Amino acid sequence: MAARRLLEEAVAAGAQQDSLNSDLVLILAGLLCALVCVLGLGLVARCACSRRWARAADAPPGANRGVKKEVLRALPTVRYVADGGEASESDECAICLAEFEDGQDMRVLPQCSHAFHTACVDAWLRSHSSCPSCRRVLVAELPRGERSGRCGARPGGLDALLKAVPLCR
Repeated sequence: MAARRLLEEAVAAGAQQDSLNSDLVLILAGLLCALVCVLGLGLVARCACSRRWARAADAPPGANRGVKKEVLRALPTVRYVADGGEASESDECAICLAEFEDGQDMRVLPQCSHAFHTACVDAWLRSHSSCPSCRRVLVAELPRGERSGRCGARPGGLDALLKAVPLCR
């Protein structure tokens, strides 16, 4: 009878050990699955961010990324002449909020006719391609015959393409 009891105790201990081993295997499998899921989500997020950054780098020409130095130099500079009357809102630079003084250089943007100190608007236009007051996009044409920076691009760009392709009405 003692041998039988010893045999039953050995079987019970083995079953308990097997139960412990199977629980440990399940826990490790769950942790492994969680690790794979976290790594997968990280890779998906990284891929999505890199695509977004690539799209931002290839943004269309109208995107607000600043103007080139050639375009900035092509914008006309005029000297301010006070009219002698009361100072109005148009007699101050909307960027630095200082009033224009006689003989000061200022730029008048061609699309909207807003005027700014030359230094103020030049700093703005290096990082933006729109008017600081009305956000109208500054469009400056390239001189005739000059190609844009992209390989094979035509001088007329989108305007020439729109003129060449009839639109449905």
